[in-house]
Amino acid sequence: MDTSKLIDGRFELLDGPMSGAMGDVWTAKDSKLGRTVAVKFLAQRRLMQQGAPTEFTEATARMFDREARAMARVNNSRVATLFDSGEHEGDFYIVMEYVEGKSLAEHLKNGPRLPLERTIRWTRQICEGLDAAHTSHVIHRDIKPDNIMITMQGDVKLVDFGVAFLADVTQTHTMAGTPLYKAPERWHGETGSERSDLYSVGCVLYEMLTGHPPFGSPGDDPMTVGRMHQEDAPAPPSAHRPGITAQLDTLVRTLLAKDPAERPKNARTTAHAIGELLYAVEPSEATRGRSELSEVYGSNTGLAQRVEELDLRIFEMEILYDRSDQRVIEARIQHAELTGQSTDTRGAAALYDRLARDCQEFFGPYDVRTLDAFEGLARWNGRARAD
Repeated sequence: MDTSKLIDGRFELLDGPMSGAMGDVWTAKDSKLGRTVAVKFLAQRRLMQQGAPTEFTEATARMFDREARAMARVNNSRVATLFDSGEHEGDFYIVMEYVEGKSLAEHLKNGPRLPLERTIRWTRQICEGLDAAHTSHVIHRDIKPDNIMITMQGDVKLVDFGVAFLADVTQTHTMAGTPLYKAPERWHGETGSERSDLYSVGCVLYEMLTGHPPFGSPGDDPMTVGRMHQEDAPAPPSAHRPGITAQLDTLVRTLLAKDPAERPKNARTTAHAIGELLYAVEPSEATRGRSELSEVYGSNTGLAQRVEELDLRIFEMEILYDRSDQRVIEARIQHAELTGQSTDTRGAAALYDRLARDCQEFFGPYDVRTLDAFEGLARWNGRARAD
């Protein structure tokens, strides 16, 4: 390929290429719009020169086409944008957003252990990107630190949809994926689902928290790693690192469930639950309130334990179910009542206030659940004023 010529009469190749298994990526200048982009060429000629079987190169071409179609569907700030695709001198290419920054893999390799706040924030952003992809019927199927870019502004961009599955298009199944992060059901030959991507998120989160994946290491035999994914249970992250909360352990355990049905319902509920965890690592009214609540309990350690256990259970339920699920609503009512019974009347009022606002959003202002929550707010506010 003559790299001195403009691609499609507008893209001037600059730095590169960076070669991967399926393509070669160049930094390029879009002469028409005056912006920097990334141009990825299908490495078909290179693969043929290396003696790759014809069936393999043809499969690679199909994956390259699928990557373009998958990226074209997703429009979200957490996913690298596809600008164009075409053919140049017999070579297929796609033009993508140029992401200035480093991969998560580089952050994990070159820096100290990631701070908890950054780990939680990046995990939430990964789930936000996956939610956008899943909403567009795109299953990524290769979530791993190398495919998670961190911009210069410190935000996540998901890249490399080369083995993505378009859920509404009939396709040939593939076992492709990275062993250290591949869900158990995919080792059985299944296509994978939204919850398969969430399992991979669990593997990435585990590595961010502990410094290593939950199963195996890069030099291990892939089939050995596969058996570990299918049969073994990793130690909770808190066993490797002090300061990790019970909520984080619960989140990781849920994401890494062997049975997809026992994992979070979808990426959106997971992102919301992860956002709640920021309270555990940032100074806020919520964390101060919990500290004060512990002091209020005093000698009533049994009640304190019940509230703490229920708090963790609600967190787990909000990962597994919609926040509007009746089971979640009832658990939150019980939580507020137990908090008030501990003599923390202001805390009970605050919990009911939040529940009432959520119910109003979920069910409308005149739904019985909304009215009951506002009644609880008024009741505990009255007791707080009396105190």
